[in-house]
Amino acid sequence: MKTKIQLFVLGTLLLAGCGGKEEKEEAIRPVFYQEVGKSITQNVRSFSGVTQSATEAKLSFKVGGLIENVPVDMGDTVKRGVVIARLDDTDYRINYNKAEASLKNAEAQLAAAKSAFLRVENLYVNNNVSLSEYEKAKTQFESAETMVKTARSQLDAAQNQLDYTVLRAPFNGVVSSVMAKENEMTGAGHPVVIFASMNNLEVKTAVPENIIGQISRGQEATVRFSAFPEKTFRGIITEVSPGIPNASAYPVIVRLVETSSRLFPGMTGTVELPLNGDSLSQNRIVVATDAVGHDQTGDFVYVAVKSKESDLYVAEKRKVTLGELRAGGYEIAGGLNREERVITAGLSFLYDGRKVKLLAEEN
Repeated sequence: MKTKIQLFVLGTLLLAGCGGKEEKEEAIRPVFYQEVGKSITQNVRSFSGVTQSATEAKLSFKVGGLIENVPVDMGDTVKRGVVIARLDDTDYRINYNKAEASLKNAEAQLAAAKSAFLRVENLYVNNNVSLSEYEKAKTQFESAETMVKTARSQLDAAQNQLDYTVLRAPFNGVVSSVMAKENEMTGAGHPVVIFASMNNLEVKTAVPENIIGQISRGQEATVRFSAFPEKTFRGIITEVSPGIPNASAYPVIVRLVETSSRLFPGMTGTVELPLNGDSLSQNRIVVATDAVGHDQTGDFVYVAVKSKESDLYVAEKRKVTLGELRAGGYEIAGGLNREERVITAGLSFLYDGRKVKLLAEEN
């Protein structure tokens, strides 16, 4: 009897214990992550540079004279064909008037010579004048034609000289500098205004000799300006200098693919140039420092692997080989593949196989 009672009490306790023990499912932990494929970086070097117009011209007169008017100032925006400067054209207009008068005189002589030739020619046909008189009239007519052609060429030249006293904008642009003033004498070819294109800007920088071999035309570059800290400008390397005598730096020109109405020639910026090194240097995988853990077995990260349940992942502990410690985090030399998702925070709460839910990707 005593034995039965003991068994009954023991069974009751076991049932009570089983009834009170409920399986509590562990909460799914939300985690931040980064995609390994988006953490591949290039070996990029930064250099200071200055903006300049890709199309810049030193405008000058084709003739010399006294500057009568310079209607533009430095910084003015000017459309193509607008007058930039003007010379006193008094002497050139006098020459034009002389040439015009000479042409009219030559045309009058031609008309008289032509009339005389036609009259003599008609008489010659009827044998009323000699051959010598006919040839004389013909020669005078041809000479008059030549004089008209010469006078017309001289008038065209005088017209050009007169037109050259007006300096016009060759394209839409901005006046970078005014180098001459009104009432000053200037010669043919002497710069009067430096004129630059508004929308065709480039950045000139200098690269040291140990790096120039890793830069080539056609590469993309990024340019940043302190005047626009929130914006980056994309550019293309268009020129790489073979070198300057007695200099250890090589000029490099980056043409800006996108620009801004507030960006002007002469602004300083930072040019970020990708280097053409070996494939390993160009394709480094870098993960955040908080994503890397360390234990007695070595270095590891947790990779989020898609589970069968919708929107849920499973944390998988992955041993990795670390490279250099960079500004963006640890370089991963081995153990990770592209497009894998690395959990970047809360490693102390993770273990191999724990279910997680991904939050917004960390940058």
